[in-house]
Amino acid sequence: MDLNALCRLTARGFARAAARIGAATVQYRPASALAPCASPYGQGRAAFSNDRAFGFAGPALWDVPFVYALTDMPDLRAGDILACGAETYFIARVEPFRPPLCVLCNAVVTLTATLAVQTDAADPGGYATSGDAATQVTLATGWPAMIRPGSGAGVPGAAQPGAIRAGGFEMFLPVIAGVSLQPAMWAQDRNGPRYTIGAARSSPWGVRCQMAQQQV
Repeated sequence: MDLNALCRLTARGFARAAARIGAATVQYRPASALAPCASPYGQGRAAFSNDRAFGFAGPALWDVPFVYALTDMPDLRAGDILACGAETYFIARVEPFRPPLCVLCNAVVTLTATLAVQTDAADPGGYATSGDAATQVTLATGWPAMIRPGSGAGVPGAAQPGAIRAGGFEMFLPVIAGVSLQPAMWAQDRNGPRYTIGAARSSPWGVRCQMAQQQV
């Protein structure tokens, strides 16, 4: 059997299963860094499981966001966002005749960066730091992400004597076209916590960041 025929048969099987056990799902394909879920790209039914055999023996595990999807939606790509009921996922990987790998999100983030202070433009070396909130410029907003405790990473800036060490976290989010995450950028969770990015690595799966939670 050739690869194309195998892919068609597998997709047909996934679609039949999703039609029976899946829930209504809306698919978004981000077209703007400032409005990734502005308008639906598609819709269908999907079921998610942390078990590759789709035995549905248990829910997604605590702080283990990686799940597999059964869906009847024919056009899926890495970076697509799926909203199913109260839960939101982004697709990390799509391969032939395999269920897509998805990341279960628990946050919606805004990403900002600090530009040079205008009054220092004529004096190279005078730049704002990641703590200067007044000079933060929004790069992306409204992006579903997974944030969980992790090793974190050191962030630029002077350490204060007696300062409490910031908690370490890691964040997973889709690749954002036109936005390259760098150390000292901020990630603001819609629910309140704010983080400083210490390291970021982009791949076809998405972006993985090490961060420190800001204390004030």
